[in-house]
Amino acid sequence: MVKILHTADLHIGEDLFTSLGSKAAEERYKDILDSLEQIKQIAVTENVDVVLVAGDVFNRVLPSGNASLHFSEFLKFFLDKQIHVIIIRGNHDRPANDSASELLKTYRILLSRTQENYFHYLGKIESIMIQTKDKRTVGFVALPYYPVELEYEGVKDAEEIFQRAKDVQRQARIDEIKKEIFRRVEGERAKIKADYYILGAHIPIIGSIPGSERRFYGSRSEITYGANEVCRLPFDYIALGHFHIMQTVGSDNCWYSGSVFRLTFDEPSYIDGRRLSRSEKGVIIVEERNGKLSSRITPLNTRDMCLVHLSLPNRTYDTTIINTEQILDSIMKKCPIYEPTKGPCVKVEVKLPNTMRKTFDRYTLEQELLKKGYLHVKIEVLSEETKVSQVVSKSLPVKEALPKYIRSIDIPQALKEEVIKEALKIIDEVMEE
Repeated sequence: MVKILHTADLHIGEDLFTSLGSKAAEERYKDILDSLEQIKQIAVTENVDVVLVAGDVFNRVLPSGNASLHFSEFLKFFLDKQIHVIIIRGNHDRPANDSASELLKTYRILLSRTQENYFHYLGKIESIMIQTKDKRTVGFVALPYYPVELEYEGVKDAEEIFQRAKDVQRQARIDEIKKEIFRRVEGERAKIKADYYILGAHIPIIGSIPGSERRFYGSRSEITYGANEVCRLPFDYIALGHFHIMQTVGSDNCWYSGSVFRLTFDEPSYIDGRRLSRSEKGVIIVEERNGKLSSRITPLNTRDMCLVHLSLPNRTYDTTIINTEQILDSIMKKCPIYEPTKGPCVKVEVKLPNTMRKTFDRYTLEQELLKKGYLHVKIEVLSEETKVSQVVSKSLPVKEALPKYIRSIDIPQALKEEVIKEALKIIDEVMEE
């Protein structure tokens, strides 16, 4: 029986987490490694013939030594068990120019002769055929992100075409490029005779949910595809990479496997306490049933990421204290901690009247959430215009007015009290003189 594990978008690399504190960055990198370990165990449990990675092994073209080492260990695990590993080149795997060497190509040099037979890096539109343990044959055709060998009107690749093309001609040129891409894909399929055919593609399909890859979606240098264009291709299964949300596209045999962990808050597991099934992480097992290939999801246990929206009610103009405990309770209800060893990352968007902005102590709230067990906290304060009733102000003695003003400043509470203490001391000294 044919059995294939389809995954994509591993994004191995510490550089993803440079904006986090050292502890959070270390734990988030461990999240990647934990997902890789789970994939290894799933492959063994399912007794798969092939692990197909549909692009973006690393987060950047030249990964750190640490990232390269961990991928080498991941790869060796499968090759030692004589499980085929097929890697389709993704946009994060592609060098900035064609003269630069692709790191993934070099892995073949380090392999033994036996291991080499099970490692397949496909960096252009090309095909291979693999025989499974029970002697079934599967033909794989690769459609990597931006085929660099593609030629059109004497130009080496699509990027140069885009640079030369005028806006009015751009869509017509893209249509011609895609026509050539599909011609080559179908030509590669026709070269091989197999029991089943699988297309591995790292491409953006219009109408799909990109997740954290949305910053690339629709960029000028990106060729986008329609679901009808891809799903009509003559393959038994289409394994997609590039977009980070697991989803079907166009038909039941065309899947984005999604990323193996949540990269950013664009892939939340909770929004205001509501669990999002669409952003669950996992791999797809493709297997032979009743003479055809069918697919099923095997979940990965990953760290939660939550989006929480709060809207605090307006207060009177002289309010200086916000109930932090109430806010903490509301956040914890909307972003529950189910596994203390995997504290969630939470992004809180707080909508405040302008009259309350200075009284909101962001720093204290962040620290309290970290104490509760959250791994990383990001708080964004949004202002809303409010109408404030006109109040007749009264002159206050300086020793009353100054503490009141300091407590309204957006600095940590403990620091406020220190400043007030020093300020009152100075005032007393001046008045004594």
